[in-house]
Amino acid sequence: MSIWIRKVTDGNSENYVRLAEESWDLPELFKIFENWLTEHADNLPSGHQWIADIGFTPREGANGGGPILSVQLMKKCTDLGMSIYLSEYNDEDDL
Repeated sequence: MSIWIRKVTDGNSENYVRLAEESWDLPELFKIFENWLTEHADNLPSGHQWIADIGFTPREGANGGGPILSVQLMKKCTDLGMSIYLSEYNDEDDL
């Protein structure tokens, strides 16, 4: 995985771009996603729905916390019609 941006056309999704192939850390993935979206949102083809499928593994010993979904990120996603899927994997070797 770790982040797939998918374009949805007529109910069918297709992979558009893959980001952060080696990262499974959710806070880091959201930073990468937000940076990518800031750079590329204006150039994404219009007339489609979009999906950001963010695959992550739980942090060992985590007791709370996590990424912040900024208002700017949420607005960009809303403007694009982009849904965010969070795909949790216990072990990245299972993929």
